[in-house]
Amino acid sequence: MPRILKLCIFLFIVLLGLVFHLRNDQYVLVDYYLDSIEVVFSASIVVSLAIGVALGYIVGIPGKLKVKRENIRLQKDISMSTKELNALRVIPVKDEI
Repeated sequence: MPRILKLCIFLFIVLLGLVFHLRNDQYVLVDYYLDSIEVVFSASIVVSLAIGVALGYIVGIPGKLKVKRENIRLQKDISMSTKELNALRVIPVKDEI
């Protein structure tokens, strides 16, 4: 994807977030086990979204590592097969007639 398109999408998302914040500037009470605090609604949404993205990324790490290990193993297999094929090409063919 071209860099300009990515920048336009990013700016659009930031603009949408700003409009969301301006339209939802009231405070909400966040009550957790030890205490409670009042925060701006849009800030609570952004923090929740950031925590969700971080948790999703952390959950996805083992799968990415598994794919990376498999890719390394397959690259080694390809390298070994290529060496073997090149060695077989050098062996002269004997005619047994």
